[in-house]
Amino acid sequence: MKILNDSEKKILQELLYQQHGVKEAFEEFILVMGGDSKIRATTLETIEVARKLRKVLQIGLYVAKYRRNKNDVFLSIEGSQLLNNQITKNVVELSEEECREWMRGAPIHLSINTDSRYIVGKIDKIYLGSARVSRDGKLYPQIAVWRRIPEE
Repeated sequence: MKILNDSEKKILQELLYQQHGVKEAFEEFILVMGGDSKIRATTLETIEVARKLRKVLQIGLYVAKYRRNKNDVFLSIEGSQLLNNQITKNVVELSEEECREWMRGAPIHLSINTDSRYIVGKIDKIYLGSARVSRDGKLYPQIAVWRRIPEE
């Protein structure tokens, strides 16, 4: 667990601005990089309490994943919901059926025009996290297996 310094936080914010038009990403939080390049948002008070306790493995809310080697960042469900009012680019509105498929983790075929490798899905005002855009135009939602809706 490593607290992101100002330059690392600035890189993350620049990527979110390029990908999603977000100008002030997670300004009110301290960002912590955990295992698997997962970024968690937390507060100073939480960090202080965790330092006093033993065997704390994780703190904060998982908001994004940052892949340095590809210079990619994608938002978790909670991360996209925290930034919902700020996301202006690479957002796709889903129908109810597409939303069900998204939450099952199934590929969705949508024709969108984007240069970004990741887009954010939403239905009405509910943001559903990021999906990877493949070369053939399919969206692959980045939903953890344990969060997926089971097949009917």
